[in-house]
Order: sequence, then C-alpha cells, then structure tokens
Amino acid sequence: MYGLVDCNNFYVSCERVFNPSLRGKPVVVLSNNDGCIIARSNEAKAIGIPMGAPLHLYKTLIKQNKIFTYSSNYTLYGDMSSRVMSVLNYFIPNIEIYSIDEAFLNLKNFNIQSLQDEMFKIRERIYQWTGIPVSIGIGPTKTLAKLANKIAKKNSSNGIYILTVSTQLTHILSDMKLEDIWGVSKGWGNRLRSIGINNPRQLQQANPRQIRTLISVVGERIIYELRGQSCLALEEVINKKSITVSRSFGNMINDKGSLKKALANYVARAAEKLRYQDSVCGGIYVFINTNRFRERDLQYSNSATINFDELTDSTTIIIEKSFKLLENLYRPKYNYKKIGVTLLGLKQKDDGSSDNYIIQGSLFIHNAGQQIHMSRSCDRMKLIDNINAKMGKMTIFHGSQGVIKNSRNIKSEPDKWRMRSCYKSPFYTTNWDDILKVS
Repeated sequence: MYGLVDCNNFYVSCERVFNPSLRGKPVVVLSNNDGCIIARSNEAKAIGIPMGAPLHLYKTLIKQNKIFTYSSNYTLYGDMSSRVMSVLNYFIPNIEIYSIDEAFLNLKNFNIQSLQDEMFKIRERIYQWTGIPVSIGIGPTKTLAKLANKIAKKNSSNGIYILTVSTQLTHILSDMKLEDIWGVSKGWGNRLRSIGINNPRQLQQANPRQIRTLISVVGERIIYELRGQSCLALEEVINKKSITVSRSFGNMINDKGSLKKALANYVARAAEKLRYQDSVCGGIYVFINTNRFRERDLQYSNSATINFDELTDSTTIIIEKSFKLLENLYRPKYNYKKIGVTLLGLKQKDDGSSDNYIIQGSLFIHNAGQQIHMSRSCDRMKLIDNINAKMGKMTIFHGSQGVIKNSRNIKSEPDKWRMRSCYKSPFYTTNWDDILKVS
C-alpha cells in the first residue's frame, strides 16, 4: 500500500500557524509580484475567489468581504514544509517528497487492519508538532493513493481515506472526470474521449497497448495503476542537471546597474543551490527581456552562453562571468522586465569515495598555485554557506548584490527591481528580527 500526505491549503495554513486570528476567516495568498491568487482558504473559496485570479480584478470583492491578503513568503513555507516532512520521516522512513506540500509513503510494513488508526496518529502528530493540517489518501498504487487523497479532503470526517480494488472503486471511477486522475492532462482527456473513453472507469478497462499508441507509455502505466498493479515506485531525490533562477522585476528598469544587482543576486541563489546538491557547473546561460504585454514599449530579448575552462561552484567566479555576458546583452533605452541565469553542465563533485567517477580537469589549469586558489575558493564558499545557514540568509554576501547601511547591520538594498511583496508576513521561523517584532 502507498499513502499520499497532502497539506491542506498549505500556504494559508502556514500563515494561520503564527496568526491564529486567521482561523475561520477568508484568506488568500498571492503569486510573485502580488499578481495572482495562488492559494485560498475554504472560506475564500466559498466567497467565489477562483484559483489563479488576477488580484486587480478582485480587489473590490476582497475588500467587501474583508478577505485577508498575503504575499508569498516562500522562506516561511519552505521551512514549514521541511518540518512536516521531518515528522513524516520520523514515523515512516521510506518517503518521497513530491512537492512542497505533498509526500508519498511506502506503507508495506504496516498492518492493513490497523492502517486507519496508524495514519490518524501520524496526522495528529503532524498537527501537534507543526500546526499544519493534512489529508492522507491510501491505495495499492501511487495513482490510487493520489485519488484517495482527493476523497479524503472532501468526503472524510477524519482526513483519511483508504481505497482498495473493489466495487467501491468501480463506482468512484465511474463518477469522476478523466482529468481527475493523476497524470491525465486536458489534452490527453480530449484524445481519450475521441475514442469513446469518457471516464476513469472506462480507462481502467481499456486496452493498455491501444492507450500506449494513442498517448504514451505513461498512459499504459496509468491503466495498470488504476487496476491496482503498481508501476510507479517511490523515487529517490535526483540532483538537477541544470539550475535556473529568474524573476520578473517589481518595476520596469532600464539602467545597467540595477540589472547587474539583480543578476548578481540570482547567480548567488543559483550557486547556493548548486553547492547544496554538492555539484559544480561548467557554464552559464543568461537571458534578458522586456515586457511583451506593454505594446507601447520597444521590445527586446536576448540571451548568451559561456563555458568555463574549469568546473566551479564559486559564486564569485560565476558572477564575474555573468557580468561579461550582460555587457554584451544590454541595450540602453529599453524597459526591462526580467533577467535570469541557468547553470549548465552540472557534475557531481568527486568526494574521493568513488574510483569510477572522475571530473575531467582542464589542460590549461595545472600548476600548484591555481589548484591552491581553487581549494581556498571552495573552502570560502562553504564557510559563507554555513554562516548564512546559522545566522540568516545574506548575513554575508557579495557587494555586487547591492548594500545599504542601517542602524543594526548591512543588508541587501531594497532596489526597484525586487519583487513587489506589499502584504508579506514576517519570517517567523528563520529571522530573529522578525520574531522580536512579532513578540
């Protein structure tokens, strides 16, 4: 049996943990730059706020109904997600973190007769230790566990639902839409309906080879999964083959200085992710573009790539290389909306534990002085990461990211390129200053 744990209205629930007055009140959370509504409490859904709604079109409705509005606080949400997953891992060693608010569980060591009670205890512990409510769906395959979770959210009194291959499953599949099944897109749904398959029950009974020809091998696997034959095991965490960081600016910018600060911050974040998975990169790709929706503005977009002579994870080196690309990409008199960077050619570091995996060095970097410099750079990056992890994000950072002095310390400058976050809550779990303000 497999389980799927899904945090209920996760972003909203995170806000409610540290602001209990929001419980029972309508709440929405916004996307980057406060553009669209990406999370809603049940109360906000009942009022008629749709998912993905542009904020500017619903401001009147939000004001009339006194809906609490928050900007995305991904630092808070990421930390709370880590806490939920840690609790899960405490009770169930074999889990797959599927997204920020979902995880699959391997329940092969649990007695099916006591599974309901065991899952209820875990659900209670998650809420007690983190304050986040969750729903748990259980089934003989990951696809059926995902389906059971949908039912647990809507039709279960205790937030838990166990789905087995039975007449009960037949009735459930007959009453659902094809797109309600995990992995079936709208396009695939239209293709299936074109050959007379109109609901998941009919898909379950279809010829697997025919569906493989019509859709893909994934469609064939879905059929077997709906029949209770597991085709999808829990996946291990696989390191990324490329890392991209990009953001739309809070305001249009046209000066090179602001673009360099934005790019330096994005490179720094990408390099942190690179070191987190213990990798090095062999090149970078930088892109820049204007806002295509502002038809009155001059339009421009461009990109460039550079390969390194030596693999690196140094933020300093990558920022330097990215600035060279920006010099070639930048054109004055344009209003820019977005810039981004992608780290390319990622390789896992050779930690000396494997005789089979060796990173190819450069023919032109061979003398002892260069090797010592690279070693010191690596140590310096580790030191900076450790300090920032313990003392808070950007306790130490590169001057090219932009600095400003205040009464307490030096922090990153609030430039106009930064994302709009007019309704952001404090960093309750990761920033001492915010905790002090709240208390």
